[in-house]
Amino acid sequence: MPLLLLGVMVGAVTPIQTAVNSRLRMAVGTPFRASLVSFTVGTLVTLVAALTLGPHPLLPASALAGPWWMWLAGLFGVIFMTGNILLLPKLGSLQTVMMPVLGQILMGLLIDEFGWFGSPQQPMTVARAIGAVLAAVGFALAIVVADLVYGGRLRPQRGVRRTEGPRADGGGDDGTGTGVQVRRDERMSPAIWLWRGIGMLCGMCSAVQTSILGRLGTELGSPIKASFVSFLVGLLTLLVIVLVHDRGFGLHRAFGGGNPWWMWFGGFLGSLVVLTNSVLSPLLGTGLTVLVALLGQVIGGLLIDTFGWFAVARRRVGVVQIAGIVVAVAGIALIRLG
Repeated sequence: MPLLLLGVMVGAVTPIQTAVNSRLRMAVGTPFRASLVSFTVGTLVTLVAALTLGPHPLLPASALAGPWWMWLAGLFGVIFMTGNILLLPKLGSLQTVMMPVLGQILMGLLIDEFGWFGSPQQPMTVARAIGAVLAAVGFALAIVVADLVYGGRLRPQRGVRRTEGPRADGGGDDGTGTGVQVRRDERMSPAIWLWRGIGMLCGMCSAVQTSILGRLGTELGSPIKASFVSFLVGLLTLLVIVLVHDRGFGLHRAFGGGNPWWMWFGGFLGSLVVLTNSVLSPLLGTGLTVLVALLGQVIGGLLIDTFGWFAVARRRVGVVQIAGIVVAVAGIALIRLG
């Protein structure tokens, strides 16, 4: 039981990391710069862990005989992290968790069915098919039905005056006092489905990264060393993007100006998740570790949306959404453990 609780708590760190990185993005100006800071910290933390825990050498020569694609895990990690930073202001914390999870489920089923990226084949079973249907129904309840019932309204904070009338730019105060502006009918806009689709694509990239990391960890003899390589590749990729696209790091914007100290901790939180999951997987099994982590992610996203933690706009979380989450988690459990 303590290990299961630890897995849930670590899973809840993921939406916190996204919220922290999103706040950092506001300070440094672009999502790529925010991801670069996060990947830099993650690279340093996993490097220290890999050098401390071994085995040595850090990159054995035998690993060069592995498939070339196993070195690309960091690229998919960049897409996932940067995508989440972009999604959070558009979807809120809960949907920024749920849409990638849906993408992870779909891609995970495909990877298992066809044995892509060197993964062992796991043909579709009745239990897994039922689980997929339950997950789809749960997500439909939590997103589509909730849109119809609640209309995407935000939950105003006590003691904060809401802007009831439309502003000149079509937005309204989100009621959090953070300066974030959100349209009152944002979840009813057709454009929101584009962002939800991007969220699914980010989740599919995450599933691919997980599969690739499994192969890389086998070749390097350590999942921690595989995580370090993934962070390093992502760091180098973001360094090129920031220098070419953003034309500078823009960190001078982040110092001072009333920016919170905690916005720098996204990379540490990400590396904490990676390192803890690498310890839990052999003890709980991969399927159960993933399940409790996803449960933690959903709980964390729900709490952040409800209470507006880490400068995230508060959003309505109602009975319909909670019911959908319960059904979706039951479906994910059947897929992972069936």
